[in-house]
Amino acid sequence: MSIPPGPPPSPEPYPQQGPYGQPGHPAPAPYGGQQGWYAPQAPQKTNALAIVAFVMSLVCAIPLVPLILGIVALSQIRGRGEKGKGFAVAAIVIHGVTIAFYGILLVLGLSGALDDGASPKRDTAGQVTGSGSVKVSDIRKGDCFNTNGDLAEYQDEDGGEASFSVRVVPCDQPHEGEAYAVFNLDNGTYPGTEKVTALAEEKCGGTLLTDYVGKDPGLAEKLEVYYYFPQSATWALGDREVTCFLGDSSGASTGSVRATGA
Repeated sequence: MSIPPGPPPSPEPYPQQGPYGQPGHPAPAPYGGQQGWYAPQAPQKTNALAIVAFVMSLVCAIPLVPLILGIVALSQIRGRGEKGKGFAVAAIVIHGVTIAFYGILLVLGLSGALDDGASPKRDTAGQVTGSGSVKVSDIRKGDCFNTNGDLAEYQDEDGGEASFSVRVVPCDQPHEGEAYAVFNLDNGTYPGTEKVTALAEEKCGGTLLTDYVGKDPGLAEKLEVYYYFPQSATWALGDREVTCFLGDSSGASTGSVRATGA
């Protein structure tokens, strides 16, 4: 005798889907990303040194400082991940161009390329017969010249910064200065402005003056002793020359103060 098979098992009820997927399973995150909260990243700071270097390069500050600050700023930007690379690079480029510009002007000025007008005409004895521009280093003993009013700046003890050139004229024409001696200082390293001016003053005020003008007692009351001397920048280019001259800061004079036979 056999036992009849039982009724087939009833099917398991299917779980109901919720609005966001199977129960017990999290809904998929949008775009396949992980769910959660993320802290926002802090914005990059702009390097302050780069900004300072850029501003100083625009206002032509102390030479080389914007260049050095720009280089340091670039190093900081790389190490800290800051912004401002454009400011630092601009500061380096602008100040580099500025230095090159002034360097070219200095060289042109010392070479006489910026002198205006033709060279003065001289006779066979070297005396000026026609006016013209010359470099300060080309002034000769006995030359009368105009300094474009520079003598008024030399009244204090520290003197003033002279122009690169003067206009030489015949001594019978109105002029501000007359050169009575030209000599060179010894070679070597630049001894400093104080030492150079002391040497120039000692020689210009000695027998070089009396040999040229004689012993006119009233001359010292009318004219003053001046001199052109080398600066550290011109010394590096080979300038060793001191030019002694007499001048009147109150105005131009006419005629030479040279004694007969001097």
